[in-house]
Amino acid sequence: DLVMETDRGIWIIDHKSDQVDEPELAFNSYQPQLECYATLLRSMGHHVLGMGINWIRRGDVVLRHH
Repeated sequence: DLVMETDRGIWIIDHKSDQVDEPELAFNSYQPQLECYATLLRSMGHHVLGMGINWIRRGDVVLRHH
């Protein structure tokens, strides 16, 4: 997992090695995990811009803005 801090806020990126056919759809099954990370970071005073999953086997990244 990666927490990337920018001048505007934080991005949460998770790296998954699952073999998926539809990365956008597969993102939904991991969204609760990413939302937990976002909630924790917000409770610490951080501005979360969004989250994403790096699908390692596909070479695709799916991002969702907050």
